[in-house]
Amino acid sequence: MSEPSERSESPANTESQLGHHDHHDPDGRPPPRKRQRVRLSCLECRRRKLSCDREFPCSRCLQSGTPERCEYETRPGLAPPNKLGLQPTALAGLDARLSLPSTGGESPYFRKDGRESDRIRRLELEVAQLKSLLVKQLSLDGSTVHARSPPDPPKLDGCADAEVEVPPFLQTQVTCADREELRFFRGKEFKTRYFGPHSAYLAFQELSGLCPFMKETSEEWLRPLHIHRTKDRLKGAEERERKFREPEPALEALLPSKEETDSLVNIYLDQFEQVHRIVHIPSFRRDYAKFWSEPRNAAFTALVLAIMAVSSCLSSQLPNKFEKMLSSTHVNAIRWVEAVDQWQERQSQKHRRLIHYQIACLVYLAKRVNTVKKKRFWRNAGSMTQDAISVGLHREPSHMCDKISPFNQEMRRRLWATIQSYDLQASFDHGLPSILSSLHYDVNQPRNIDDDDFDEDTQELPPSRPPTEYTFSSYQHISRQSLPLRLELSRVLTGPPEELDYDRVIRYTNEINQEIDSLPSWDVIESSASSQNPVLKKPLLAYTVLHIQLRQYIIPLHQPFLRLRKANSKYQYSEIIYYNAARDMVLLHDRLAQQGIRTLNFLREDSLTLAINLTSVTMLQPRGSTNMIMINSQHTLQLLEKCLAMKEDRILRCGNNEPWGYSIMCAAFGLLEAHLGTKTPEAAKAASAERFVHLHWKLLAGQQEMPLGSQQSVAGAGSGSGSGVGVGGSGGGEQGRMVGGTPFVGGGAVVGGGPPPSSAEMFVRSKSVTPFQPSSSQQGAGQQVEVPGTPWWMPNAADPSAIPQVSYHPGEVIQPLNPDFSLEALGLNLNELWGSGNFDWDAMMP
Repeated sequence: MSEPSERSESPANTESQLGHHDHHDPDGRPPPRKRQRVRLSCLECRRRKLSCDREFPCSRCLQSGTPERCEYETRPGLAPPNKLGLQPTALAGLDARLSLPSTGGESPYFRKDGRESDRIRRLELEVAQLKSLLVKQLSLDGSTVHARSPPDPPKLDGCADAEVEVPPFLQTQVTCADREELRFFRGKEFKTRYFGPHSAYLAFQELSGLCPFMKETSEEWLRPLHIHRTKDRLKGAEERERKFREPEPALEALLPSKEETDSLVNIYLDQFEQVHRIVHIPSFRRDYAKFWSEPRNAAFTALVLAIMAVSSCLSSQLPNKFEKMLSSTHVNAIRWVEAVDQWQERQSQKHRRLIHYQIACLVYLAKRVNTVKKKRFWRNAGSMTQDAISVGLHREPSHMCDKISPFNQEMRRRLWATIQSYDLQASFDHGLPSILSSLHYDVNQPRNIDDDDFDEDTQELPPSRPPTEYTFSSYQHISRQSLPLRLELSRVLTGPPEELDYDRVIRYTNEINQEIDSLPSWDVIESSASSQNPVLKKPLLAYTVLHIQLRQYIIPLHQPFLRLRKANSKYQYSEIIYYNAARDMVLLHDRLAQQGIRTLNFLREDSLTLAINLTSVTMLQPRGSTNMIMINSQHTLQLLEKCLAMKEDRILRCGNNEPWGYSIMCAAFGLLEAHLGTKTPEAAKAASAERFVHLHWKLLAGQQEMPLGSQQSVAGAGSGSGSGVGVGGSGGGEQGRMVGGTPFVGGGAVVGGGPPPSSAEMFVRSKSVTPFQPSSSQQGAGQQVEVPGTPWWMPNAADPSAIPQVSYHPGEVIQPLNPDFSLEALGLNLNELWGSGNFDWDAMMP
């Protein structure tokens, strides 16, 4: 057909012709309408008066970038082309079209018969629908359709019964656009796997129709060959459930008495669960109530053992029993951890439940509390983080609301927050990078709700409470607010040093202070004053952890600039902010100790690091300076005493599994005393050694068989016990400081002649901070000092001629150690700890 003929049939010409007939009809009746033939050009080409190739969409519309405007005129009763999907009759009509007989004459498309024209139009519309579907597939990503199936289009006339089912491998996938991330998940509840966008599994999933095609091929071609599946999924699930409920005799043999187990479980739930949310307390208590009456499954037994391993050292009452350097409670904790670790290795990594992830978190926490394989903390935390990423804990679980219950959604958020804190703290302690700094995560923060607000049957989680209202989940909820800053600081501190200039340090410091100022108080001041109310005392632990985890970053930020103070006075700010951060962290720990809360002392190793930080920044100040740090030097010594007290309490409860840490703290305290002039270098050395030996004498006194040796009879009986003075007390005139009903033992050494202190006297600290007998005159930096009385662990001074005297100052004599005294029973090598200035850190660290 020529284009002029189409233009002659334009609507305008038709209207003019109709109007002409109306004008010349004498009877006033409308003239008979001519039969309009279907115009084969698309409406867009007709509007633009261009030739059309009659494709769908035609080449003109494709070239102009408007394929969606390509539409064709249809006869009455025929449905227009459906651009949104493929109707069921499409393939049947396509087959019918392909099977048209060839007449050898005029093509069927151009027959003048009306019935054939209708048939042709129906075929063209069906082809157009199929092309529309293919174009839609290719327009997304070239592989898979992600849109909802369109509503069924109206059926064509004469085709009501011609419905043909579309094969599954040609059907499109139905996926909601806002749930695009579901492509990366597989599984449900905690049995999930997460795959990245470039994984092979996702590539298979993108190939739509592959699985149905393989299934149909198997049904049609492999089943006739009697090739059947050998894997019975239902039977396998029943077998796994049966094994899960079976007890584990090896684990049950390690369980202590019910009274001891109840005590350890309550300690953990009351203290550690305020920081690391691992178990749902009401659900755990319900299952634990049946633990002693019903057959125990191995998983719950392992969970109870891991909980007891975490809280074991906090339950001991001093004096404790020791096996060499380790307390009996510490030995029990190691035994439980090793048993649970071995049980975990035998479990399937594919069919894990919530309880398996809880056990993994508890085992890591138990190792950290009991200082088991300390050099592996960073690696173990990173491995746990990678495991959590592989199951998708870092992605928001509400996107899979039909596969993960609300209860498990919240537990996934809590466990991810716990693992995050593990990894960040291990990264900070070891000075190594964290995988979290480069990880994209979108999981929401845990809700600030109590465990009583939801359970396994909850259909919708309650809304989060305001941050000012304290719950057991408040720490995780509020800690998330500062997580981006802490991740940034972790990345910067472990990155190239030249990237961290002083301006950025100041900016980061201000951001840290802003985060600290935004933390809620929860009335912790009133709770400290009214320790009788256990409800008010609860927020203090979470409050302290929130502050310390932010303040700790100030110290490494400013540490490189401390020694630049002499060259440029602007770096004096770094000295002050460095000192204040270390001081505030010690005071926060001390407030917990005064309330009898020792949890944080076992979760972190702040006593050692803060003692070194305070000593180093004070040693940089010249003697006689009037700056703030030197004016507060006596207060600094008191802060070091508090650090030593925290370290000693941990050793006496858990065992000195790392003796080098306490020896360094003793040496740092003596070094600072010598620098400040409160003691001569010789007196400071003697005090440091005496403090170290006295603590380890307490460990010897707690042995099952006391290896006292000859030094017990060497000490002179003529010296009264009143001449001994305890060392290391912190303030107050009382003989000892009681914490939570148990003496909080400090770093004191009983000096002067006389017998070794009794086991009861060993745990009492005195007010004095010097290991020597007090004199009437105040000793200055340059004054001569008088040699104190002989300590109980030195040779008797009754025969002065038997004591080799070495004079360092006129009138000052330093007495050597008793050669009969030995700490070999503890497994200590003093030459490694004190004899060399070049410490073999790798050999001494556990």
